[in-house]
Amino acid sequence: MKAFVFACIIAAFCVAASLQSTPHYPCDDGPLPLELRIEGCDGSPCIIYKGTNLTAQWDFVANADAKSLVPRVMVTVMGAKIPYPYPEQDACKSLINGECPLKKDAEVTYNLEMPISKTYPTVTINIEFSLVDENKNVQVCFNVDVKVTNK
Repeated sequence: MKAFVFACIIAAFCVAASLQSTPHYPCDDGPLPLELRIEGCDGSPCIIYKGTNLTAQWDFVANADAKSLVPRVMVTVMGAKIPYPYPEQDACKSLINGECPLKKDAEVTYNLEMPISKTYPTVTINIEFSLVDENKNVQVCFNVDVKVTNK
């Protein structure tokens, strides 16, 4: 019985450590999330591995009513800012706390599963994530530095 309790305590610490808040920075056009959690990242830059998914959740407060949300992902590499073609364009499908339509001041959690291709170069980049509603209102936005590398 003691071994089982000990195992549960260790598992709880491991889960808590993997869900620590991740360092992030503001955007020019939108409020920061209340909290950002990138799996396996509690420092900057986050290390992400080719051929895996970048998994993250962030909590935010809706700053306006919204019927729909679209993710906007921009990647800055070597000074050039380019759009990243995020595969799931209906961000409402990825809400794990809350649902569309959103009401102003609702607390919401978004779950991100972003594929990291094996063909990406090994490089340090900045990724800007935004969720934008049907009125082009940025509901939440942040920047995070990441290093793409081989496992």
